[in-house]
Amino acid sequence: MPKSNQRQNKNQPQPDTKELKPIEIDETIVSGKTSKLNGGENLSITVPIEDFLDHIGVSQGIEVEEIHWEVFEQKLEEVLGTKNLEVNQSNLKKYLKYLKQNLKIPCLVTGIEEFEWEEHYTIGPGSKKEYQKLKKTKPSYKDKFNLLKLDNKLDAEDGILAVLERTKDHLKFTLPLADLGAVVENSVDAELLEDYGMWFFNYF
Repeated sequence: MPKSNQRQNKNQPQPDTKELKPIEIDETIVSGKTSKLNGGENLSITVPIEDFLDHIGVSQGIEVEEIHWEVFEQKLEEVLGTKNLEVNQSNLKKYLKYLKQNLKIPCLVTGIEEFEWEEHYTIGPGSKKEYQKLKKTKPSYKDKFNLLKLDNKLDAEDGILAVLERTKDHLKFTLPLADLGAVVENSVDAELLEDYGMWFFNYF
């Protein structure tokens, strides 16, 4: 606005603040790009602010970690020896060989989230009493395990399988490696397991 118009507005009598109506804010984010579709009509996309913040992790106070996919895919190409990054039998065999050469076994691992059988009790209608009873003989994602070896047999759905021994009672289990993470963070083993899990879940 020109400064002359600003001065004119300042000289005009201001309305009584008691008579002013509160302003309602439409909490949507409008994309900066518009596309001309349907005969040249400008269209803009609106997204509820809550959904946008949830998407980038801000609403939960989580610092968004940027994943450099180009760098990650270059690493995968080196591991697999191919530009075809699809999770298939051939690539699983290559990844198994790579992990056997680089993973320090035994290593201490735990679940990255609820194991499949636990979901009925943690997010489903299962009773807490029954859940506690079953955890005595079944593996729980909160348990700690010694990863003893990687099974040579590959599962069509679960990929590489890990043979584990639970630290508190020495019970042995065989679980999908993609469901596990290293207890010691920022370690070589933690990075290896995280990379494998990212590959398995994103390129399956």
